[in-house]
Amino acid sequence: MLRKISVAELSPGMFVVDSGLSWLEHPYLFGQEGEIKSLAAVREIAEAGYTEAFIDTERGTYAQGRSAEPTLAELLARETDRPAEPAVPLEEELVAATAVYQDCLCIARNVLETVKAGGELDMDEPTSLVDDVIASAVRNPDALVALCKLRRHDAYTFTHGVNVAALSVAFGTALGLDTLGLRDLGLAGLFHDIGKTGVPDAILNKPARLSPGEFEQVKNHPGYGRQILEGRGLPEAVLRGVAEHHEKWGGTGYPHGLAGEDVHPYGRIIGVADVFDALTSRRAYKDGILPTKALGVLYGMRERDYPPGLVERFIKFMGPYPVGSFVRLASGHHAFVSKSNPGRPLFPELLLTFDPAMARLKPRKIEAKPDAAGKSPIIEVVDPARHGIDPLEFLCPTGR
Repeated sequence: MLRKISVAELSPGMFVVDSGLSWLEHPYLFGQEGEIKSLAAVREIAEAGYTEAFIDTERGTYAQGRSAEPTLAELLARETDRPAEPAVPLEEELVAATAVYQDCLCIARNVLETVKAGGELDMDEPTSLVDDVIASAVRNPDALVALCKLRRHDAYTFTHGVNVAALSVAFGTALGLDTLGLRDLGLAGLFHDIGKTGVPDAILNKPARLSPGEFEQVKNHPGYGRQILEGRGLPEAVLRGVAEHHEKWGGTGYPHGLAGEDVHPYGRIIGVADVFDALTSRRAYKDGILPTKALGVLYGMRERDYPPGLVERFIKFMGPYPVGSFVRLASGHHAFVSKSNPGRPLFPELLLTFDPAMARLKPRKIEAKPDAAGKSPIIEVVDPARHGIDPLEFLCPTGR
């Protein structure tokens, strides 16, 4: 399969092909056929002024090292949960992830405004930023997951695509997707709602129940999104992820009523991330619910809207107390969940911040230890906004 990519995406082992296009009409297209041997060769190509190339995804050592696109069942069967110790501590990665998140918001805004204005989309910047999202997720997936829920923005239209991309990529790392798979998944997540540019804002922001005619317009957005993105050199997996993220396991979704294994794995993954972010985000007509409650809602949708094992695996990845959760302890103290504990999810690492009277303490890390009966010390999850508390002030004091 031939795929057009930016020179910035070239990696050693990729096989460049001569597309046959005239260099007079395409002066920035690198077409010297052969395998890329080193990063130095990539730099030389970029320094020569080339910006794009065609690669054969089935040739070269890069392709040989990449397995065929897995099915969802294969992904769920993999024992590839996150390591107990992330490569980078949360507070350190939050600084880098915040910069990536802000850049993604700018790109998401530009893309939607460009589409609405009928302009041409450039995929180089979004692809590069998704690579940055992947790098952050590999270093510490909790950072981006926390940012998705702790950053407060009014522009849901822009933030939602960024959140879904970040959540999907972070979850994809736990499922064992390779780098190219994560890139495709991230791009599909970022663009999953691009088709809503064809739906009137009055419908998208309507607080009341939609009329049948209005709902029909909304149901068209996944297919319209695919139409917008077709012909731009994106892999079929990206297009299907966009087009199928509202299809349901039981065939009750839209726009085509696909069921069972007919839905692309990326459509399934993005669908779960989409619902989680929609439930936990503040909208013009509703407040978001706590992440723990959103996970409960998703659990109620398992095996009806989503295939067996997918929601359960997402909940396992997120943990019953996602990083950034503000919790009340049996002692009456309050703390933030600062680190997940994959081996014992009910006992995460905590950052103790307030005493029982809600007086501020000098933050210190503690382990959530079981009581005499083996129960978690966490009594409930609390909305920090009720107390006027910004979680990032505690979790990322140097990078806000």
